[in-house]
Amino acid sequence: MDKSLIKVLIVDDDTIVRRGLRATINWSHYGMKVISEAPNGKRGWEEFLKYHPDIVITDIVMPEENGLDFARRIKAYSPRTKILLLSCHKDFEYAQEGLKLGASGYILKTVFEDSELDHFLTSFQQELSQSNKEVIASDIQESFNFWIREDQSDFDHQLELFFKNEWSWMNQPFYVYLIYKSTASLLKSIPKSVNSVSLSVNDSYTFIFIEQAFHQTFLGHLIELKARQKALDWIYEGPLSGMQEWMKVVRAFHHAQKEGLLFECPNVIIMAIEYIVRNLSNPMSVSDIAKEVKMSRSHLSTSFKRATGESIHSYIEKKRLQWAKQLLNESKLTIQEIGELIGIMDAKYFSKWFKRCTGYPPSNYRIQQKDDIGQTNWQAKRKNN
Repeated sequence: MDKSLIKVLIVDDDTIVRRGLRATINWSHYGMKVISEAPNGKRGWEEFLKYHPDIVITDIVMPEENGLDFARRIKAYSPRTKILLLSCHKDFEYAQEGLKLGASGYILKTVFEDSELDHFLTSFQQELSQSNKEVIASDIQESFNFWIREDQSDFDHQLELFFKNEWSWMNQPFYVYLIYKSTASLLKSIPKSVNSVSLSVNDSYTFIFIEQAFHQTFLGHLIELKARQKALDWIYEGPLSGMQEWMKVVRAFHHAQKEGLLFECPNVIIMAIEYIVRNLSNPMSVSDIAKEVKMSRSHLSTSFKRATGESIHSYIEKKRLQWAKQLLNESKLTIQEIGELIGIMDAKYFSKWFKRCTGYPPSNYRIQQKDDIGQTNWQAKRKNN
């Protein structure tokens, strides 16, 4: 079954009512599908636990377990489930009690009208669709935060599913903005009719992805806000399309932000930085990087030095040294393995290179770091005692 469809369970002791509702309503019109039915609350509860429906349409008066007890169990288990009660005139007081339990409404079976059911189903569709979007946004935000810190390896697979479903519109041209000091009013300025996604990083900056058609309007709104909020700043790239371009630009902007270069460097230099960081384990030349960012070797070298204050070679050396120190401090990898991870395959050369950069062979550096940590912990423990 399509996971995007809203699941409906019908519970009524009258077989004709169950089959009539199932057959006469155009459920697909509301983005819904009847996944099961049951003749009473007891059986209905079994079906509920089996299928976890989004909507339950249930009669009130039924044998074995009535609709009110059934509704009470549902709301205790899953408060977000929508419940629509079916009743007769004599069940009016029961229907009122059902509303107090959290049912969304009731329909009198004796004077049943299609327009009344249409009202409820349309309302449920809108509410559940919005709720599902909020759940999806929350899930992807959490996974994104892990991925951006390089703590989660399966984000690529999750992202692929999003690009096939909820974010399929980003397979067409879109723009990505990284905004510093973003505000709630900025996000509210994007109409609900516009395809957009926002993902925050540690409450310090926000990625906003918008469809191409809204790009100029959104940029104009940013410029107007900048006049009132001087701290507001941003960088954008586009038009882009597809998951690979999404990942490439997001990583590039994030690395540039960490380096403090986000609003100082042209986008092409940011892309070069992202390529370097992503390929530290591999041998790379300035020509390789220039080819990746579609710029001549000499022009890239000059632009990189102007933007960052250092040569590409120096930058690569600095990033490899940072990574080597981190691995020596935090891992149990051998010197050979660490050398290979930062793109230096010869362990002897790695040791000489590391000593030239730090003044210590890597093995001595690792011992010294452990001693320093131990001394710090001992001093902290002594202070606490």
